[in-house]
Amino acid sequence: MNKHNPYSDSRFIGFVTMVAPYVTSVHFPSSVLLKKFFNADEGFHALTGKYIVIEGSGYGFIGKIIEISLPEKERLNLTETRFEKDNFHPVGKIEIVLCFNNYELQAQKGLDQLPPVGAKVYLCSNDFLRSLLIDFGKSRGKDDTFISLAHLPNDEANYINVSAQALFGRHCAIVGTTGGGKSWTVAKLVQEVVKINGKAILIDATGEYSTLQSNEKIEYLRFNSGNPEEGIYFNYKGLRETDLYALFRPTGQAQIPKLQEAMKSLRLIEILATKGNKTANDNEISNPDAPQKFWDVHPHQGVTLLAKASNSRNRLIKAYKENLGVYNVDCQFDISALALQINNECVKEFSNNDNFGSSDTNALGFCQTLISRILVTVNSKSFKETFGFGNENKPDSEFSSKVNEFLHADSKKNVLILSVAEVPSEHKLREILVNSIGRFLLEKAISKQFKKSTPADPKRSVLLFLDEAHLFLNKRIRDEYSIEVELDAFERIAKECRKFGLFLVLSTQMPRDIPKGVLSQMGTFIVHRLINQQDREAIEYACSEANKSSLSFLPILGSGEAMLTGVDFPMPIILKIQQPAIKPDSGTPSVF
Repeated sequence: MNKHNPYSDSRFIGFVTMVAPYVTSVHFPSSVLLKKFFNADEGFHALTGKYIVIEGSGYGFIGKIIEISLPEKERLNLTETRFEKDNFHPVGKIEIVLCFNNYELQAQKGLDQLPPVGAKVYLCSNDFLRSLLIDFGKSRGKDDTFISLAHLPNDEANYINVSAQALFGRHCAIVGTTGGGKSWTVAKLVQEVVKINGKAILIDATGEYSTLQSNEKIEYLRFNSGNPEEGIYFNYKGLRETDLYALFRPTGQAQIPKLQEAMKSLRLIEILATKGNKTANDNEISNPDAPQKFWDVHPHQGVTLLAKASNSRNRLIKAYKENLGVYNVDCQFDISALALQINNECVKEFSNNDNFGSSDTNALGFCQTLISRILVTVNSKSFKETFGFGNENKPDSEFSSKVNEFLHADSKKNVLILSVAEVPSEHKLREILVNSIGRFLLEKAISKQFKKSTPADPKRSVLLFLDEAHLFLNKRIRDEYSIEVELDAFERIAKECRKFGLFLVLSTQMPRDIPKGVLSQMGTFIVHRLINQQDREAIEYACSEANKSSLSFLPILGSGEAMLTGVDFPMPIILKIQQPAIKPDSGTPSVF
């Protein structure tokens, strides 16, 4: 054995009297172990929440005292005088959290056996516990990268190194009530990513991580900053049809078909305007001087539209077949022409000669509310700043170019922080923007842009931090008339992207609002103080059954303390997270 002897007689506290899969009972031979209520020294044994060591045959066990009580007979006879003079025999309940080899004193993953009845129980010292937590989460036979994250709550002098692979490799969730230290934990992890030369993208929902831009390895970018020189935008052409449904809220029966046809027509215009080898049919449609005049330039707005009234249906159907890009679901078209093109779509489907008919005033009347919503939304200042409408001449400020520059092998930056704090929630702009960012990174991951194909491949895995995740996950946009649109990019990242090198790190104060399917994909939890019962139940649902007793301590955790638990860690452990070198701006302002 090493110098940290776990079975010191000076730390003996009792014997195992009952063993079950999730709880073990210990009998304390003397109530003297409960009499030191004040000025308790390190030898003070029996306190709820303390770690203990059980001696087994060949193996030892680490457990946590979750309850101490007196037998019913002794409890009924308990008085202050008798407690001082007589000897009582308390009973404790223990949750076994770890098994270790008695000879190597190394932690084992999983519990393939339980302690025997009659085994001796000892108080676990900080030194021995820390010796088992060296290189916490290390994979056998692999060279893990470690980050200095925390220390034991009562042992500030010695820090615990945590395997980055175990922490992030199966996605990670950081949860906790406001004031519990969640933001500091995120800031600490981001700074550790810089130290180990990793890559991370942080979506900052409140702007509290703006202080981190003082680090030269961290780039901080703002949407809707109000300053064109330092702000960025997400090009609306990177949106999808469903995003436009969420923005414009078309009704299912009357308005969506016309909106879809308008987008298809505008895509055809975009394709024909840049197409090199056009067919004869393409030339007929794109020629403004052709007899049927499909190609229609609006006299006042200056945008190109596709005219349908009284024009050939067969010619247009042929153009669609020759240019299949019109059936894409992206927004590669001039959105300023969308409202006007819906006017052009409101025509009667047939005339006597199989052409489109004349203008359909009834259909146009049904679409007036949609046209109004499109005009209001597209011309609002918030939409223009967020999605770059009118900023096409500033490609260097576009989101995708900034991300591609950050992900390039020659980039000197380790962390990219994207602030959406100034993006308003009107028309669900912020939710749609963040979902679009997630989808952009999802598509990059699925196309294997983060996963190395060979050891010499310069590609690197990316950590995606989503702050205040409850604001963006489990979101469905609809009103009483329109169809429902689900913003599910981050749900897909959680379920699909681990094997592609994109790892999700969620931070939230309301885990009950995170979909259960997403929480179940989180392999690691850093759980700060949680008071709300529904929040605790959400974490209990996502964690293994064996950890539920440990989670009962969450309401009494101090600021900065957190329970670290995960499938790649041998045991759940309460730690004190180190303070970040650069603190986020997360303090509560003075009330008066």
